[in-house]
Amino acid sequence: MPERFATVLLPVKKGLHVLRYVSATDMMRPPRVLVMGKPGASEGLSLMFSPDVAEGLLVRFDDCVAIRATHPAVVMVTTLADPLCVSTDVELKLEPVDRGDRPASRDAKAAAPGPAPLGRFLVEGHVQAIGDSRAGPSGWLGAATGDNRLECFSVAWLESIKGVRLSYGCEMLGRGRQTARVPGQLVGTKGQSTAINRVFFELNGSQAGEWEFVVTAAFRGGPPRTATGQKVELAGPTGQEPLTGLKIELREREATAEASPDVPTTVAAAAAPERGRVRVFRAVNLSN
Repeated sequence: MPERFATVLLPVKKGLHVLRYVSATDMMRPPRVLVMGKPGASEGLSLMFSPDVAEGLLVRFDDCVAIRATHPAVVMVTTLADPLCVSTDVELKLEPVDRGDRPASRDAKAAAPGPAPLGRFLVEGHVQAIGDSRAGPSGWLGAATGDNRLECFSVAWLESIKGVRLSYGCEMLGRGRQTARVPGQLVGTKGQSTAINRVFFELNGSQAGEWEFVVTAAFRGGPPRTATGQKVELAGPTGQEPLTGLKIELREREATAEASPDVPTTVAAAAAPERGRVRVFRAVNLSN
């Protein structure tokens, strides 16, 4: 049986970061993790491995690589599993070491990418006729009411939680389902006139049962819909309406409240089982 592999693309912002090998589904025979710059998208990117680590490879848990990017770049992460390894799934953690977006001088001013994010997630995306956007103080990406499509979105940890992993994705009319391979990865399309008609989110991990989503989604022509839980899925009344707005919150579950009858529930059919993936958790200074 040949060696199996899985590759994901990991965008990194300007600055200095550390990518660390945290865990793997197969703890007995964990996959090796190959880290390299993506050809054509790695200008100004340099990787530095520990003297005890084979160049380009993370083999043991806690192995890490320092990533220096003089401007935004893309890193290729490939897991290599031998024939006896049961899964290519691994968990990595990407941590910023400095503020690479700091102005060159005190007088230098850069245009702000959007309002400062709140809560545990950084939610960004692209809105039809508006452009790249970020959820701000209201929590909304896009709008609670309106006609402009929310064409794509990403969800990244601002403050990760030990033992909790994030998974999310969407369904697009005529294209099917798409699941983010790592937190912070965009799902959907940009500028291709493709509508997102369904969104889904899931928490998993040893401590996931202590937390739940509160997700509100707006679909064209109707009022916003809200779902709560460790695993939620939302769509419009017919399942064909385009997504126009999204609001995502995370809260601790009350020990005595397994389900609350007064919480509006519009959960659609359960999300499809997850496929093998590389999970990368981003710690931010304020995971195809």
